[in-house]
Amino acid sequence: MKSKLEKIYLFLIHLIKASLLNFKKHYKRILKLGSILCLLLISFFIGGSYVSWTSEKPRVEKNLNKFATEINRVFDPSTTSPILIKDKNGILIGEFYRNNLKPIRVDNLDDHRIIVWALLSAEDREFYNHSGINYIAIFRAILVNLSRFRLSQGGSTITQQLAKLTLNLGERNLFNKLTEVYATYYIENRFSKQEILSMYLNQIYLGQDNTGVESASRYYFDKSASDLSPAEAAMIIGIIPAPSVYNPIENLRYALLKQSIVLKEMAKTHDSKIRPSNQLIGSKFDVLLDDSIRKFKKTYAVAELKTNDQIENSSNENRDEDKKKLIKIKYTSIIGSKGYDRNFKVNLAPDFNSDIRKYILDVYTDEELENKNIIVHTTLDYEKQKIAEVALKEGMQTIKNEILQLANPGKSKKKSKTNPPSQELVQEIASGMRGGFVSLNSKSGDVEVFINSVKISNSYRPNRLEYSYRQPGSTIKALVYALAFEKRIVTPSSIIKDEAISYNGYSPKNWYAGYKGDVTVRRAFAQSMNTVSVKLLKQVGVSYFIERIAQILDLDINTAKERFTPNLSLALGSGEITPMELSIIYATIQNGGKKVTPRKIRKITDSSSLEDFSNPEPDSYQIIDPIACAMALDTLQSVLTEEGTMPIRLSVEDRFPMGGKTGTVQSPKEARKKWSGIEGVRDTWFAGLVPEMATVVWIGNDWGAPFPGSGSGTTGKIWWKFSQAVASRSSTGRQLLSEEIKGSYMKLDICADDGTLLEPNYEKEFLDPISVSEVNPSVEQVPTETDKSKKITSTDKSGKKIKTLEAPKVNNFAYCKFPLLNQYYYIG
Repeated sequence: MKSKLEKIYLFLIHLIKASLLNFKKHYKRILKLGSILCLLLISFFIGGSYVSWTSEKPRVEKNLNKFATEINRVFDPSTTSPILIKDKNGILIGEFYRNNLKPIRVDNLDDHRIIVWALLSAEDREFYNHSGINYIAIFRAILVNLSRFRLSQGGSTITQQLAKLTLNLGERNLFNKLTEVYATYYIENRFSKQEILSMYLNQIYLGQDNTGVESASRYYFDKSASDLSPAEAAMIIGIIPAPSVYNPIENLRYALLKQSIVLKEMAKTHDSKIRPSNQLIGSKFDVLLDDSIRKFKKTYAVAELKTNDQIENSSNENRDEDKKKLIKIKYTSIIGSKGYDRNFKVNLAPDFNSDIRKYILDVYTDEELENKNIIVHTTLDYEKQKIAEVALKEGMQTIKNEILQLANPGKSKKKSKTNPPSQELVQEIASGMRGGFVSLNSKSGDVEVFINSVKISNSYRPNRLEYSYRQPGSTIKALVYALAFEKRIVTPSSIIKDEAISYNGYSPKNWYAGYKGDVTVRRAFAQSMNTVSVKLLKQVGVSYFIERIAQILDLDINTAKERFTPNLSLALGSGEITPMELSIIYATIQNGGKKVTPRKIRKITDSSSLEDFSNPEPDSYQIIDPIACAMALDTLQSVLTEEGTMPIRLSVEDRFPMGGKTGTVQSPKEARKKWSGIEGVRDTWFAGLVPEMATVVWIGNDWGAPFPGSGSGTTGKIWWKFSQAVASRSSTGRQLLSEEIKGSYMKLDICADDGTLLEPNYEKEFLDPISVSEVNPSVEQVPTETDKSKKITSTDKSGKKIKTLEAPKVNNFAYCKFPLLNQYYYIG
C-alpha cells in the first residue's frame, strides 16, 4: 500500500500537470487579463497619488515659500534690536534675536562646505547629477534590502527627503511614496540645487529639539555650522537617519559609530562639486581619519565608562557573561554642555526664558519682532532664583553621590537585598535623576522662581514643572484637611483615632509600624498619619474633593476624574499632578482659599517705556472657606515643629512664619526588581510656605529607578536652605495668611498636646507658633476651670446651622509642651 505521503505527492504532481495544461490552453487570455489588472492597479496608484498631490500642493507651496523667503533674506544683527527679558526688579535675565540662529542661505552656502560635504557623502552623492530621484540608488537599495530580508537601506535623495519633510504625510506606504514623487519633481523644477540644499539644511530634525544644522551645531558643539570640523559635521549628519538613536546626548556610543561611518563616506567622495579643497581640509584627510576622531574625543572629553574591575574579580563561569555586558559600554562627554543657551546672548534663567521666548515668537509677527524694541517685564525674582539654583544643585549632587555609593556596599547607607549593583547600573540611575523648583507669590500668582531641572546631564530639558505628571504623595493631605475643616468635620484640636481601618477592602497602612490611638488632628497631620487622612477624605467625600481640585486647577470635571481616579487612595496622593499645580494648591490655601492663577509676564514695553501689552493680576474668587484655610495653615506649621516629621529649631530672633508638608512616593516592587533589588523611592516632594510665597520642590528619576531619599531628607532640606537664605536677606511678614480673613470666627489659645484650652493668664513668651517646643513657661500655673458647656457652632453659606462642635476643654495640667496662640475656630 502506498503511504499517505506518496498519495499526497502524486496528487500534487497531477494538480500541477493539470494546471500547466490548462495554462497552455488559456495562457493568452490569462496574460491579457493579468496585464489589464496590472494596468488598472498602476493607474489607480498613479492617479490616486496625483489626486492626493493636488490636494496637498497648496500647503506644500505655502511651506516652500516660507522656506524660500528664509534662505534668500539677509539678517544683520547690527540693524535689529534684541529682545530683552527683565526680572521683577529690572535685572536683565535674557537677551535674544528672533533670527539669532542665522539660517543657511544661498549666498552663504559656500561658507558651509564641510557640512554640505558630510551631508552629500552620506545621504546623496549624486545630488548634482540627478533630477530629483536617483533610480540607480533605489534599485541598489532594493537589492540590499532583499538580500538582508529587511529594510536596512533607503534610496531617497535630498530632494525626496525635503519633499517628505514638507508633506509630512506620516505613514510610510506606496500611496504616500508616490505623492512624494510628485512633490519631488515639483521642487526640482521650481528651485535650484543650491536652494534645495539650503532649505533642507535648515529644516532637517537633528534631535534634542533641534531643527536645522545651525541649531544643532550650536547645541552640540557651541559653534556655527560654518565653523564645524569634518568630525563634528560627520556626527551631526549621522543623526539624520534616526535622531532618537544617533544623537550624542542620548546615545553617544551609537553616535560615535555613525560618525566613523560618515567620515569614511566623506573620504570616498572625490567629486569636486562636493569635496572642499585640500586647503580647507588638508591633503592627508583620507589617511588620517583616526586622528580626526582622536582629536574630536579629546576636544569634547569623550570617555568610556568601563567596568573592567568587575570582570577581573568575577569567577571564570561568569566572566564570559560579564564580557558580553561590556558590549554596552557607555560614554560621557561635554557635548551639548552649553546647548541650552543656543538661542540667547544672555540667559540667566534658561527654563523660564525659554517659555518667554516661545510666547514672544508665537504672539509677534516677524516684521514686528525685527522692527520693535521689545522689552519683556517678567515676574521672576532673579535673586531668589539664584538661591534656589544653588540649593537644588547641591541637593541633587548629594543624591547623585549617594546613588553612586550603592556600588560600594561598605560606604553606602542604602543596602540592596541582593548583590551590590554594578557601577554601570548606578551610573544609569544617577544620569536619570531630575529635579524641579517653583515658587509662586500666593496673592498675585507671580512666578518668582522657575527651575525645570539641574544639568546633571546635558539632555534637552522638557518642561517637567508644568507638563510632567507625578503622584504627589502626602503633600496632597493639606487639601484633604482644609476641606475637612471647611465641612466642619473636625478642627485642628479635635481628637481623632489613628487605628486600623478598612473600606471595601481598602486598608491603608501608616509609614510607621502600628497605630498611635487618640491624637489631635493637628498631630495627625504633623506625623502624616495615613489612616486619619483616609478617614477624613471618606467624610469629606471623594466627589467633593475632585470638584474642589478641579476648581483650583482650572480642570473640567471629566479631565479631573481621569487624572484623579475616584477612590480613597487620593488621600495619600494616588492622583497625578505637576509641581506647578501643587504650588497652585498650596498658594490657594495660603491666599485664604481664593483662586490663584500663575503669571510670568507683567507687561511688554518698548525702549521708551510705552506699553505694548499689559497683564494685570488675574481676578480672584473664593474656592475654599478662608477660616478653613487658616486652620490648614496652622496644621502645616506643625510639620516643622517637634510635633512633625521635619522639625526645624531656631532661636527666637531667627524665627519667621513657615509651614509645609513632605511627600515621599515609594518605589514599587516591580521597579526594584528591574533595578537589581535596589531599595528606595520613586519621587520626593516638599511643599513649603513662608509669608506670601508658596514653593514646591520635586526630585525624581526619569527611568522610574529607585533612589535613596525622603521628602524631609532631600526636597525638604533643599526648601529649607532656600527659605532660610531668602528670609535672611529680606524681611518677611508676621503671618502665613496673605491677608486678614473675613468671616465668623474666634481665636483661642490651645495646648497642642491634647487640644485643650489654655488659661488667659498662661505665660506667652512669643508671637508666632513657630518652634514652640523651645518655649517653656517661666512660672508653672494651674489653669482654673472654665465653662465646659461652651459650644462652637458652624453655619453653611446660607447661615443655617449645620454642625455643633464641642469647644476645646480647659488644660488640666500645670505644663503644656506645645502651646499655640490665636488659633482660628468657627462660631455660629
